Amino acid sequence: MKRLVIIALLTLLVACTAPAIGPVKGVLIVYEPGIDLQKLDILLEDIQLHVTTVDTEKVFDFSTCSAEDFRDDLKTRRTILFVTENSLQLPDELQLLDGIYRGEDLWAEDQVVLGIVLPGYTDTDALSNLLEHTYNHHLESYIYGSFVATQMSSPERIDSLLTLGFSMDIPKSYHLKEWNLESGFIQYQRYVSDECLILLSIRWIDDSVVLSPDDAILWREAVARNYFYDSAADSVDRSSVEVQPINLRGLHGLRLLGMWRNPDHLNAGAFTSYVLRSNGRRYLLDTVVFHEHREKEPYIREGWIIMNTFMLGDDNDR
Repeated sequence: MKRLVIIALLTLLVACTAPAIGPVKGVLIVYEPGIDLQKLDILLEDIQLHVTTVDTEKVFDFSTCSAEDFRDDLKTRRTILFVTENSLQLPDELQLLDGIYRGEDLWAEDQVVLGIVLPGYTDTDALSNLLEHTYNHHLESYIYGSFVATQMSSPERIDSLLTLGFSMDIPKSYHLKEWNLESGFIQYQRYVSDECLILLSIRWIDDSVVLSPDDAILWREAVARNYFYDSAADSVDRSSVEVQPINLRGLHGLRLLGMWRNPDHLNAGAFTSYVLRSNGRRYLLDTVVFHEHREKEPYIREGWIIMNTFMLGDDNDR
């Protein structure tokens, strides 16, 4: 009987734990009174990351509060970073790993709580990487869970792509816009709002050509002009495009990030592409964001998360 009561109480406690709230890219900084606020500002500048498309945008949204004010809904934020002078000031549940104290679900479900001790902590790159990993985790949960009425992507949508020799986990918030198998082109769309549109495209062609960075940009440009709606004048801004090598589960290629523009319509936006190759086939995975005069970083990152699920048919059997 006692065991059943304990199980019931634990179940009740779990049921009463509310989901974490706040901006997906938000990080709440909780500092102890003895922390020098100028040094705290320097720390936040050092750990901030940036993504440049049309403009340079900050990756993290930092907000701060003192340990004395840390209560109520502040305790249920998705990502919390404690900055203290003494490890004894940190929550007992946090465990030290490589200089950073870490814990999960302390005051809410799907919550990540971190802690560092100043002065003394200097590995800002490691902290930035951990915060970005946490941001990706929260955004992935958002994309595939909380903001759609149904959970995850349907197996039917994945299976329909598997008949083509590859798959990608397309969230149900995206609707199919184009299914042109003869030309090797598929496109999905998500209307975030009346002002924000995301296009997610897959283009494939059978050849063994290894594209240079310049060739990859030209191919991406040609695909947009030939397959995107009313985009014959689209071009990639060569002055700002960033090209980096990528290895996605053994598929080698390039990642493109930058700005597209269309002089016919006097508009522009952000894009990111993966140009991949395998077994005599070349793939372009592409995300386009139109959100005029507003942030684009979260939607470009959404494209990365979805495109990162891309895999060949053989890999699905492993």
